[in-house]
Amino acid sequence: MRLGQDVLSDLPRALAREWLLADGLGGAAYGTAAGAHTRRAHALLTVPHGRATIALLKLDERLLAPDGPFDLAVNLLAGDVVRPAGHLLLEEFRLDPGPVWRYRAGGVVLEKSLLAIPGHRAISLTWRHLDGPAARLTLSPLVVARGHTGGPMRGIAQGLPGRVRIETVAEGPALTLWHNGALLPARAWLQGLVHPADDLEPDATEDAFVPGHLEGALAPGSAFHVVASTEEDLFRALAVEGRLGTPAPRTLAACVTALEASARAAAVAAERTTLAGADYTARQAAAAHGGPGATIARRREPLLEAGDAWTLRLTGALELGLVRRGTRLTVIESLPSGEERCGAALRSVPALIALRRFDEAGEILRGLVDYLDDGLAPERFDAVDGRPVYGGPAPALWMVHAAELLARRSEDVDRVRDAVYPMLEGVMQYFRAGTRGGVRVDAEGLLAIGEGDAIERRCGLNVLWYHALVAMSQLARLVGRKESGAFYLAWAREHQKAFNDRFWDEARGCMHARLDAQGARGGLDPEQLFAVSLAPALLPPDRAAQLVATVERELFTPWGLRLAPGAPRVEPAWLGPFHTTYLRAHGRSAEAQARVVERLETLRATLDEQGSGTPPAGFVLDATGARPTGDPASTLAAAELLRLWIEEVDHTVEPVAVA
Repeated sequence: MRLGQDVLSDLPRALAREWLLADGLGGAAYGTAAGAHTRRAHALLTVPHGRATIALLKLDERLLAPDGPFDLAVNLLAGDVVRPAGHLLLEEFRLDPGPVWRYRAGGVVLEKSLLAIPGHRAISLTWRHLDGPAARLTLSPLVVARGHTGGPMRGIAQGLPGRVRIETVAEGPALTLWHNGALLPARAWLQGLVHPADDLEPDATEDAFVPGHLEGALAPGSAFHVVASTEEDLFRALAVEGRLGTPAPRTLAACVTALEASARAAAVAAERTTLAGADYTARQAAAAHGGPGATIARRREPLLEAGDAWTLRLTGALELGLVRRGTRLTVIESLPSGEERCGAALRSVPALIALRRFDEAGEILRGLVDYLDDGLAPERFDAVDGRPVYGGPAPALWMVHAAELLARRSEDVDRVRDAVYPMLEGVMQYFRAGTRGGVRVDAEGLLAIGEGDAIERRCGLNVLWYHALVAMSQLARLVGRKESGAFYLAWAREHQKAFNDRFWDEARGCMHARLDAQGARGGLDPEQLFAVSLAPALLPPDRAAQLVATVERELFTPWGLRLAPGAPRVEPAWLGPFHTTYLRAHGRSAEAQARVVERLETLRATLDEQGSGTPPAGFVLDATGARPTGDPASTLAAAELLRLWIEEVDHTVEPVAVA
């Protein structure tokens, strides 16, 4: 994303462009191109503290140039007040890869850049004097403690040369700001901040604490640096990790330079690895599709080049959700909320496998296998204490699917043979014999849940049960358990027949949503697509074609699928399964491929126009078009679209026109 004055001087348009950087721990730096905050989630640094959140919202800037003082900040205050209005001094905003702002004020050209430090609760900000006369810059930290009820903000606890330690609330984490300026102590408040983009409380106000000011001289070519973190030994840890070079620098400026160089080198290496892995998988997929795909797979030129429209963008969005939770690696569903839902995490694993990032996929899988209990995997982990929360059978079924895909694609059965396969056999045995929550296989071979009159057989769960049976038959064969594999395959065939007999609704061209004591219940939803998008298809070809036509008519939009017919909200995460199903139902024809690419271009144009280019959790459709809603970065949507783009779309040399 690169924006000029035409957008930045128009405050509503500038506020609509958002950026987000993840720290690899579930946190994020998140804001707008204008610099003002329109959501409570916007902040430079957020740190969970029990059920409270400590946040460094921003650093408001004032530039003292020879022509006078200029406020570069933008704040939205109660009563529709915008004060100050620093966006009018913005010449450019871009993502490179983090956010970069360029200001022109009083003849001074100043560039601000922000860098997240992965693996740490820390960010680095730099203001560089690019042109014009010498000036002075004053930075005012804005701090809040949300959800805290234990007393007032404390303020500056310690000010040392080059560093200031700010205590927030009793027993809360302290914020440390390393800087190459001077500290001016203060104790002030900025009152009445509003967050108009928050759906629930757009008019609620918030007060931010200002514990002091940092001031520094800016000569032409010089820079003012601030590193903010709740880790008091941050630089020692970075030196041990080798991210500051050898020997470690002795000045803050040199440390920031080393971090920036490390980030650039990592980005270049990651891009090269990403494109190589994606291209390898795309060739495998093209060859497997047969027909024209076999020719495509033999092309000398890369199928996925550096200028590719989707691969790097979606990989970057997927990586936002890769986080460490204790000793586990996992994928959170979306940012900045950072909620971990295990089903969504496991649905994201195929995208990592498509990139040939087998180690990370295996680590995610093993981290969840350890929490299997009576055949059930956690639905989620509590955000405060990390406790696993159990529910239905779907996460365990997704686990079976991910394990089989990893073993087959990596051609390394040892990844699952000892630590994973025996646990998954336990899942299948628990489900067939019955486990808590009334989860069991009934006399017809269908997966049921509930007790007594509440027993029901859900369509989506039975689709996943079929694919788990097929996956276990393949896994058993791979680990040398051929007899077990034959049993699983036989059970899968029995289940397929029972499913098609009981769930298919010929009149509506889709499946019944569930079967209960009162009979079949209707209700179309996107989960039904898994009956075709996951291989092998559970439905025969004629029914698959009918299902695609029904979903396309009732649920599909270029921005996502409705969760029910007529619903105004759509979710981009369902576009991966839908387009996969669409291509398979249409025989992967050139016309179908062109249609999918055209629809993806519509989505991409919307993402480019409305934000940082990453798919959000959802859009709300109205007369004006598609408006993003919910979290701005959906890891699950990025993963599903990335898998689709690499494995299902044929990357032909010349595009085929849509009839």
